[in-house]
This record gives sequence, structure tokens and C-alpha cells, in this order.
Amino acid sequence: MKINNINIKGFGKLQNSSLDFSKRINVVYGKNEAGKSTAHNFIKSMFFGIKNKKTRSSITAKEKYEPWENKSTYEGNLKFTYLEREYIIYRSFGKDINIFEIYDNRTKEKIAEPEMFLTKVLSNLTETSFDNTISIGQLKSPTDIGMAEELRKFIANANTSGNISINTIAGIEYLKLQKQDFENKQIKDATINYTKLLGNIRNAERELSTDEYKNKLPDINKKIEQNSNVIQINTNEISKLQEEIKVETMKLKENGFEGKNDIDTIKAETNKIYSEYSDLRNTLKRATIIITNVFVILCGLGLSILNTIFLVVTYPNIGSAFNISNITPIFTRYFWFLNFPTNVMTVVIVVLYIIALILLLSGIISLINNAQGNKKIDDMTYVLSEIFNHQINTNIVSEESMDLFNEHIESMYQLFNSISDKKLKIKQLNSENTELHSSQEILKSEIQDQQRLQFEIEQKVDKINQLREDAEKVKKEISFNDDIQKEIDSLNLSIDLLNELSSKVQVMFGSYINKNASDYIKGITNNKYDSLNVDNALNITVNSNNRIISLEQLSTGTIDQIYLAVRLAIADIINGANEKLPLIFDDCFAMYDDDRIKLTLKWLIDNYEGQLIIFTCHNREETILNQLGIDFNKITI
Repeated sequence: MKINNINIKGFGKLQNSSLDFSKRINVVYGKNEAGKSTAHNFIKSMFFGIKNKKTRSSITAKEKYEPWENKSTYEGNLKFTYLEREYIIYRSFGKDINIFEIYDNRTKEKIAEPEMFLTKVLSNLTETSFDNTISIGQLKSPTDIGMAEELRKFIANANTSGNISINTIAGIEYLKLQKQDFENKQIKDATINYTKLLGNIRNAERELSTDEYKNKLPDINKKIEQNSNVIQINTNEISKLQEEIKVETMKLKENGFEGKNDIDTIKAETNKIYSEYSDLRNTLKRATIIITNVFVILCGLGLSILNTIFLVVTYPNIGSAFNISNITPIFTRYFWFLNFPTNVMTVVIVVLYIIALILLLSGIISLINNAQGNKKIDDMTYVLSEIFNHQINTNIVSEESMDLFNEHIESMYQLFNSISDKKLKIKQLNSENTELHSSQEILKSEIQDQQRLQFEIEQKVDKINQLREDAEKVKKEISFNDDIQKEIDSLNLSIDLLNELSSKVQVMFGSYINKNASDYIKGITNNKYDSLNVDNALNITVNSNNRIISLEQLSTGTIDQIYLAVRLAIADIINGANEKLPLIFDDCFAMYDDDRIKLTLKWLIDNYEGQLIIFTCHNREETILNQLGIDFNKITI
């Protein structure tokens, strides 16, 4: 990644300033207070923004770099190349407007997620890592001993945590003190007291859960309500049934029936009369019977006349008396038996008279009986028509009418049975209501008992509630202890992890620092020191021609070179996987003599492929680069 340009509209003392950088070596020159550090911080702010936190001077970083002249111009942009494409970062740092955008400079398209994109470009570099790796300054102590101690702390942090800004040893001691503070805050015997209170609550609740203290009021009230509902339903049903009985009784009375016996009587009588009527009518309807009766009478008359003739013929004296004796010859000619002896004829004539008399009497009697039968039919027709007219609204006597009558009578039976059933139902409902009323009285008595019991229950519940309140207070104490214990556990875990990680990092990172920083110190010092070693006790030594020299024996310039070598070694770890990140030097060569600067610059240019940006207030860097014949981009602020 290469920084191509910064355009500062307003940032601290810089207004409308634009700096163009080359891809390789850039020397930014300016006298003290010219704005070099402001420009340096602008580059960092374009990458990471400005955190609104207090500085040592009790003002926030955002307030520190507010434009001196026009605060509304608190903004700027930075152009950089990444994977052969140029992008522009634009930020505004004002109080009311805080803008952060990244554009593709060729397509002018806005990057959708600028923070994620910039994190990728910077190889996950944080602001702290930026300050402690690729942004390189000098050790701040003014004495050799102070610089040695500062470098030892720097390497110790890197060697035990992997981060030069983190001191794991001090961190572990701090965590132990925090753990002790938390342990002192825990409340003693909270768990024991809570257990006792829970036991008392359970015993009281167990007592209340027995059948003796079971609240039966809801069930009793529900039962009373159910009984009342049933009583009301039964009462309504009784009223309904009584009304129906009244209507059905009126129907019976309208048909002349007071009870079942009346129905039985009229049914039996009517069926009997109609049966006789039907039989008699069938008998009188036979024409042959009437003709036979007439014929019998005629035969009787004819036989009487003929027999009288036979008498006259047999006894001529009788004929002479009636002056009809002259018919004798005529009859004797046709009736040969008239010539029989007189005694024989006398018997015959007597027999014939008897037969004639019988015929006449039977015929006359039959006709009389027939006349009497018609009279009886008329009487029965009248009776039946009256019955039918009253019961089925017709005076026609017929088999169809009789069928309708029987159907009507059957309906009267049903009506009577319905009345009987309803009366029985009313009796049952009244009996049920009587039992329910008795039950209601018992239930009301039980309510009074329950109300007395409820008062006792409320007292016990109040006691339980008080126990629960006490338990809740103790529970909060336990929760407080648990929270404290979680903190203690977290601290224990953190201490263990820090110890474990510190040990692992010390093995891995220490080995890396010893190897890579040795390569850097060898190159920077032109083989004067060929190795750097940091042991487990954090004793720092360098090797010069097989001679081990401790850190305290080194000069200020050499300590600063070691510091640079270690920072470059650490920067290698986080440097971009795709492209090298720029190295930014901020007056870091102040403690170097001319030879050290020359060796260091030449080695950096020969061995570091990325962009170099050197902020300086001296002309030495420019002079040395010119002496070495190395092209560079000079920027003056």
C-alpha cells in the first residue's frame, strides 16, 4: 500500500495544505512547530479516525486538532494505492458532522463498507499497533539508563504479550490485586442463611398444601352457582311444562274428555255402535234378502190360493156354497193327483196349508224385521254422526270417518300420556329442586367455615411472604456473591491465560525477536553487532565479535538502533500480506550520528521494498541521500 497524497482543508495549524508522496522515499522537512507532527497525525487520523478521549492536557484529541482559524474546515482526504488501484479516504471531524467515506478514484464508486475495507488494506492493523510498529519514533528518555530501561520494557512487553504496548507482568499483578478486592467484598454466610429461609418457606408451604388448608371457596361458589343455575333451569322447565299441560288439558276438555276413562268409554262405545251399524247395514243392503222375503210371501199366498182350489175340488159342497164348483173339471184335468181319495187329499191340503202359512209368516216377519233394522240404522247413524261431528268435525258416517275417529282417539291418548309424562317430570323437577335447595344451605354453611379458614391461611401466607422477602434479600446477597465469584473466576482465568499465553508468546515471539531483530541490528550497524538476545529473565545483550555486551554498556545511539531493529521486526509480523505498508519515521534519528543515519538509511532502502516517509527537522537525511545518489521526494512544510 502506498500513500499518494494528503489534502488537509483544516487540521490543527495546517490549513489548505496538500502533500504529494512518491512511491518510494519521501523526506518531509520542516522546522520545529512547522506542522510535521500535525501532518503525521493527520495521516493516522485518516486511517483510524479521532477518538474523543482526554489527552494529558485534559482536552480531547478531537479538540486538540481543531483548525486554529476556521473550525468549519475540520476535514480532509488521503489518496492511496492498493493492489494497483487508487482510492480516496474522506473524513470530516466536526462536532456536528462526522463523515467517513472511501471512493474508488477511477470509477468514483463509493466503497460500501469502508471500515472493513480499510481494515483489510491495513492488514488488520489497529491504531495502537500503528503507533508501535510502522509509525516509528525515538525513545523518549533523556539518559542512557532511562533509555535502556524504556527499551527493556518495550521488549519485555513484546516478548511476553506479542504487543509492545502491553505489560503482562504488571497486568497479572493488577489482576491479583483486583481479585483480593473482590474477595473482601463477598458477604459471609449468605448461602447458609438462604438455605435456612428456603427450608422454613418449604415447611410453611407444605403445611398450606395439605387438604386441611386447601381453599375450597372457588369450588363451593362454583357449586352454588351451578345449583342455582340448575334450580332456575328446573323452575323454567316446570313453568313451561305447566303451561303445556294447561294447553293439552284444554284440548282434552274441548273434545269432552276429563281423563283416560272418558277416552276409553267413547272409544269402546263408538267402535261397538259402528260395528253393529256396519253389520246391520251390510245385512239390509242385500237385495236378494228383500226379494226372497217378497217371493216367500207370494209363494205362501199362491200356495194358499191353489190349496183352496184343491179344497173346493176335493169337497164339491164347499165349491157349491161359493158357486165355483164348475172349476173342478178343469183342475182335475191338469192335476191328476186330485183324483186321489178324499182322505188322502185332505192330508195333502192340510199339509199345503201349513206350508203356505209358514211361508207367509216367515216372509211377513222378515219384512217387519227389515223395517225395524232400517229404523235402528237411522238411530245409530244419528248417534255416530253426532260423535263424529264433535270429535272430527264431520257428520258423515263412513269407514273413512271411523278411521279418522280412531286416529283422533289415538291422538287423545297421546295427549293424555303427554300430560301424564309432564306431570311426572314436574314432580321429578320439584323433587330435584328441593334437594338442591337443601344442598345450597349446606354449601352456605361450608362457606362460613371456609371464610374462617381463609383468615388463618392469610396469616400463614403473610408469614411466608415475609420469609420470601427475607430470602430475596439474602438471594441478592448470594447473587452479589455469585457476581463477585464470577469476577474472581474471570480474574483467575485471566491470570491463568495470561501466564499461559505469556509463556507461549515468550517462546514464539522471543525466538522471533532474537532472530529477526538480530538480522536487522546486523544490517543497521553494518555487522558491528551481529546478533541480539533476550533471555527468559529479559536480560538484553548484543554480540560484537564474539563478545557479549549488556544493554547498560551500550551508547544512546546503539540503544536507539536496537529499538528501531525491534520495531522493524515486530512490523514484519503485521505487515501486509499483499503489499508492504509504508514506514513512517517521525524524528526517530535524533540520537543518531551521521554515520549511523547513513548506514541505517542505506540499509532500509536496500532491504525494505515498501514506501518510506521520513518526517525530520534536520537536513542530514537530505544530505546523506544525495551523497548516496538515491532519488527521493522532498516535501517542505
